[in-house]
Amino acid sequence: MPTRNIAWPSGKVHRTTLIAMFCGSLLCGLGLVQAGWNMHGVVWAVVSCALLIGCYGRVCVVAVPAAVLAGVVFGVWRGTDMQVGLAVYANYIDQKVTITGTVIDDAGYGDKGQRDMRLRDVQFDGRSPPGVVRVTSHTMSQPRRGDVVQATGKLREGFGNYQGAIYFGELRIVSVNQNPAEALRRQFAAGVYSVMPDLQASLGLGVLMGIKTQLSDELDSQLKTLALTHIVVASGYNLTVLMRLARRLFEKRSKFQTLVVGSSLMSAFVVVTGFSPSMTRAALVSGLSLLAWYFGRRVHPVVLLLFVAALTAGINPLYVWGDLGWWLSFLAFAGVLLVAPLLEHRLFGEKRPKLVGQLVIETSAAQITTLPLTLAIFGNLSILGLPANVLIVPLIPLAMLFTLVGGVAAAIIGPLGAYVAVPAVWLLTYITSLIAGLSAIPWAATTLKIEAWMMLVLYGILAGVCILIWRKTRHDFMGRSVIE
Repeated sequence: MPTRNIAWPSGKVHRTTLIAMFCGSLLCGLGLVQAGWNMHGVVWAVVSCALLIGCYGRVCVVAVPAAVLAGVVFGVWRGTDMQVGLAVYANYIDQKVTITGTVIDDAGYGDKGQRDMRLRDVQFDGRSPPGVVRVTSHTMSQPRRGDVVQATGKLREGFGNYQGAIYFGELRIVSVNQNPAEALRRQFAAGVYSVMPDLQASLGLGVLMGIKTQLSDELDSQLKTLALTHIVVASGYNLTVLMRLARRLFEKRSKFQTLVVGSSLMSAFVVVTGFSPSMTRAALVSGLSLLAWYFGRRVHPVVLLLFVAALTAGINPLYVWGDLGWWLSFLAFAGVLLVAPLLEHRLFGEKRPKLVGQLVIETSAAQITTLPLTLAIFGNLSILGLPANVLIVPLIPLAMLFTLVGGVAAAIIGPLGAYVAVPAVWLLTYITSLIAGLSAIPWAATTLKIEAWMMLVLYGILAGVCILIWRKTRHDFMGRSVIE
């Protein structure tokens, strides 16, 4: 999108424009590392910082290339540093190792009944390389999120968002997670299961807290067929619902109360669901948007997305290099922040659609922006994905609320909470029935694999259409915040 406050070639550049250029160049620098570029030594980080400080003026002739160069240098240096750490894994491939690490999320089950989990903060042979190791085991123990475990077996090459793997290894729990938040999370989940049927409870906990390991294989397959797996992933959508709820409830009373309640809800939700890549991104975007709204400032969504992307990727370049969830998360948010407002302006003009209409448009926009990537990676086209999302996603906020009420009631009044959970059971039964009915249609999904160049062409077409709509509507992206 055209950037504001630029007058070429001798005018002045707004500082947010320089920040956006630096962030975009940093991401490009990380990509160049995968193409063979490298810069060893902390001196390059110092050079990048010096360039960034020097360009933080307002003269475009000097500032623009300096910001771009600073971003590229920092990105290449950070990526090179990460690759040096990852090289440790290559030295131990196909060797028997004993790895100690912390379980990232809830352990699932593989197709042969084995425990399947991912470990972070890994250590082996006196080394602590970055990255994640996948571990599967037929152990009788039941490790939970946050537990420290020790796995022994042959180290295999990683794939996607994990850098190494031990398949069917020996596993033992070294220490149990004593975090009170994790204990509360497990207690709440047990309460939901005590007052709701298993099918409805598993879906309710999925949409509320991102717990998807308890979903039945059948329901999981149905969600994939209809491109609805995002509703059972703790993501920015869940967080956005909470932030908008806080704003609508407290905005008329006090902006400070809105800030406190919104930030408290966000912090509690992130602690309970965990710091996944998508949730970290969502918390940063929502938190920055809330602060900007409180202080009466507006941030262009392009600047916001680039800043959060560069921040998270700078901390962990592995997000850019192989974390599909990170990419899908940002593409979906780009749909919500960039494509959806253009569609709303084109369809409704200056008027704002009602809440349900806004949810439908945002859901459709997120589907559009993520579709080319999913086709290139998975090759599965959900023909009924868009109508399924339009029918089901607007109901998710109510499902989250009713599940929360049912779980709290179970904790307070025990078995009598089943009566309080009746609305949740009814709504979740309707949703599961709708999912089952739509996914049973023979032509609900088909196979459509596209090449990488075709994906880029599709994104180019999408960008061109968005530019045309913007030129026609002249929509002001600074006019509202993500929490509105």
